[in-house]
Amino acid sequence: MQDVEFPDFYSPSAGFERPLVLVDACHERVRRMVELLVRLAEHLGEHGADEAASISAQSIHDYFHDAWARHFQDEELDLFPRLRARLRDTGGESAQHISETMQTLTEQHRAFLPLWKRIEPSLRAVQQRTVQRLDRAAVDSFAEAYRRHLELEEDVLAPAYAALLTPEDLRQIGTTMAARRGVRWP
Repeated sequence: MQDVEFPDFYSPSAGFERPLVLVDACHERVRRMVELLVRLAEHLGEHGADEAASISAQSIHDYFHDAWARHFQDEELDLFPRLRARLRDTGGESAQHISETMQTLTEQHRAFLPLWKRIEPSLRAVQQRTVQRLDRAAVDSFAEAYRRHLELEEDVLAPAYAALLTPEDLRQIGTTMAARRGVRWP
């Protein structure tokens, strides 16, 4: 069996009291899962659906199946609306750019779904070792789209969150993030 590098799942230590750290950690996990997906496609081309490929496929599938929707909800239901409310107070060209970026990111969230639907069935089949490869064009499109998405979000929105969201905003965001995950906090 060929060695495959598995993600280490290390994340910054933070709780719901620091929701922006949790968002950053989620982005890092997404980035690692996207890169693992690319490596898996390469691995399948060389070695087929061996045990390492099956385990990797399961990890990728489980992550995107379980965590993805919650992360999009964190952004679209909590972070973006609170940031929009703060932007109303600031105005200006920068506020317009940030608002447009949030709209673009929301549209990108929707655009990921058809790409994922092209990958997911084969990924599940790799888990079962009934398929020996992934649609490389779909994997590459998904990976590139996600890289651009994360770059845009981190370049434009992360600084805006840090500058504009209040401690009360962050407390409320942390509370709803926890509830979305079935955790009572604080």
